Amino acid sequence: MAVTPKKTLTWKQKKWYAVIAPNFLNNIHAAEVTAYEDDKLINRIIDIPLKELTKDMGHIYTTIRLRVTDIEGKKANTKFIGHSVAREYMRTLVRRRRDVVDAVFDAVSKDGVEFRIKATAVSEFRCSEAQKKAIRKAITMELAKRANAQNFGDFVREVIFGHSAQDLQKILHTITPVRKVEVWKTELKELFDTEEKLDVPQSEEPQYERRPRRQETQQPAQEEPAQQQEETPQAQETEERAEAQAAPA
Repeated sequence: MAVTPKKTLTWKQKKWYAVIAPNFLNNIHAAEVTAYEDDKLINRIIDIPLKELTKDMGHIYTTIRLRVTDIEGKKANTKFIGHSVAREYMRTLVRRRRDVVDAVFDAVSKDGVEFRIKATAVSEFRCSEAQKKAIRKAITMELAKRANAQNFGDFVREVIFGHSAQDLQKILHTITPVRKVEVWKTELKELFDTEEKLDVPQSEEPQYERRPRRQETQQPAQEEPAQQQEETPQAQETEERAEAQAAPA
């Protein structure tokens, strides 16, 4: 009986799809990706440098994160789920005799989108604990206020293009001289449908029979039989001579 060879998917069988940015980024053609089928591309996360969208080398350290939501022909529509600034760039801001103040908090936009904001302020000189608390509070209040007053897309545009950081720096200068302010990360709070419970097959572990512990049985000590020495004729003669010598004359 002839065995039919198994068909393997090759790279040439993949299809090319154009990644389309969200509306607030003007729906521009951001990148191209490959997939075997449309279903394989849904929910895929794509990281794209911001400079690929703006053609500005000043945005080389900023990366935006997109998630594919639906497919229209050869176009993959996406939504924005976050951005980040390279840690290598953030490390260059820290020097001696400077303090770094971090602020991490959750915010809600005007259209009801929940997300998390992470911002950092670098001071010119050493700060007291009271000044650090005031800086952290000012960052949290100002960014939360802006988020509540704007739609999610408008707020993100101000953040990734640096407008929010410039306005924050002016506000923080009233507390202490600040060298740099960066809103270096945003994360969208996503909810997925988890009502359907999938039965995950559990790996069958080999079961080993547990052997009973060895019981040390104490055997009673065997009494050695008394060895009865047989008296030989030579021994009898020796005893008789010794008795004769010991007897009185």
